[in-house]
Amino acid sequence: MSIDPKAYWQEEHLEKEYERIFSRSLYVGTAASLRAEGDYVSYRVCGRPFVTRNLAGTVGTFDNICLHRANLIDPIGQGNRPFRCGYHGWQYGAGGTLMRSPLANDKCISRKQLQSYATVENRGLVFASIDNDFAGVVPGEAALGAIGFEMGEAFHSETLEHEANWKLLVENVLESYHLSFVHGDSFVPTGITSTSQFANQYHGNDSCFTITNKAGSSGKDKVIPGASSDYVHAFVFPNLFISITGGLVGFVSHFKPEAPGRTLLEWQLFETPLLQSQKAVVRSYIKKNAIEFTRKVLGEDLVVLNNSQIGTRYARGAHQIQEIEGRIAQFHHIYSKMMS
Repeated sequence: MSIDPKAYWQEEHLEKEYERIFSRSLYVGTAASLRAEGDYVSYRVCGRPFVTRNLAGTVGTFDNICLHRANLIDPIGQGNRPFRCGYHGWQYGAGGTLMRSPLANDKCISRKQLQSYATVENRGLVFASIDNDFAGVVPGEAALGAIGFEMGEAFHSETLEHEANWKLLVENVLESYHLSFVHGDSFVPTGITSTSQFANQYHGNDSCFTITNKAGSSGKDKVIPGASSDYVHAFVFPNLFISITGGLVGFVSHFKPEAPGRTLLEWQLFETPLLQSQKAVVRSYIKKNAIEFTRKVLGEDLVVLNNSQIGTRYARGAHQIQEIEGRIAQFHHIYSKMMS
């Protein structure tokens, strides 16, 4: 089973994906970025503007659209500011309630409440459901537990825009088949290649895998007891990727689809508790290398993903998924079931 190539570039498919996939559960950001009063993460999902905010000590998600004349209340991105529209100063408080509307006549205001949505935190990660229903499921719990995920101290973040459909990004991270061919200057020298032994696990809509480094420990466990050279990765459907390298550096990335052929990827590196316990000079060295390595890997992926978007637009048939790409096959099955 594979996805119809039209689903990678036709606008109608993205609209349907919003209704049947992204409105159900969506990763929006880390809890650490929303700890203080006034902290916000503002974003667009399939064109629609939302914001997740700390208001009066409670994190919630709202339409990022002023009730006055529909200006965006918070600028796209993240930061800390009053929940106030910059157009005419209308300001919102706890629960998204309109608190102040300068020079306005109350008789002309019939709506005073922003639409709000279910928001939950799990392991330092924040998720929203536009459908307002997580159906009693804690997002990502099984997959995150399987890789031993524990959010640590973030030390670097960037954004990267792809001229590619979001599903191509998902497919790319779900397989190790491409490593030797795309990442010859990054993963391969570390001992992780297309022929490295790997093990997949499936947890409902989510999945994870472990890749064993062909070069063995590479001495890491001798320098840092408890470290390894293995690579573990989890995908929390539909838009969150997490990996841990050697038990030392964690990588949290997520995307928000902006258009059928444009996807914004946001990524962040963090120290695991094991790395945080090391001397400052060791931590600094590993973090510096991790930033350089991640930039290289994502840059290599960007090229092939943008090229794949061009090819998929004119493909004469669906993908021909191989046995080594089992996680992609599972993703396609779940996608097709949700979209049917």
